[in-house]
Amino acid sequence: MLMFVANKIIFLIVLLGVCFSWVGCESQEKTSTGMDLGVINPQRDFTLHDQDGKIFHLKDHRGEVILLFFGYTSCPDVCPTTLSKLARVYSLLGMGTRQKLLTLFVTIDPQRDTPQKLKEYLQYFNINAVGLSGTKQEIDKVVDAYKAMYEKVDTNSSALGYMFDHTDYLYLIDKEGKTSYLFHPEDKAQDMAQIIKGL
Repeated sequence: MLMFVANKIIFLIVLLGVCFSWVGCESQEKTSTGMDLGVINPQRDFTLHDQDGKIFHLKDHRGEVILLFFGYTSCPDVCPTTLSKLARVYSLLGMGTRQKLLTLFVTIDPQRDTPQKLKEYLQYFNINAVGLSGTKQEIDKVVDAYKAMYEKVDTNSSALGYMFDHTDYLYLIDKEGKTSYLFHPEDKAQDMAQIIKGL
């Protein structure tokens, strides 16, 4: 846990540090906290397998607005809370915006999160969502591209045997595949919907 917290602090420092090291940094796109987003997946693509076993390429979804989240179906708090909030966000959007808003749930627990389990889990929240998985190496590549983090934590207090500490941001990706905003857990559904409408 301490290692995860330390890594998260380093992540924030790196993103902020990039801004100080570039000339004309004021013109760089940032989140509301001042983070530069240019370092996040500059290739604007990744490849995994979806919940139906098909190959998923981010680049195939140009023209759609995407919310990307890293989590796992056995998560006891952050994941269900975030997805429940997204159900509220979807309800606040007009039909046209909802149809072009795709939520991607990338599992960090491919050992337990089978495609069928991902599909059933996401259906519970009644949002336009696709579960993505792959080998640990494939998933880690995407995690690294988005400057995210996760750490496996063995636990004796749960029948699950282990859990994860993980990045709790929601990545807002625009119609060109560029990360345009990072939503934080404290962000309100109304504010999130308003930002999404602006894309």
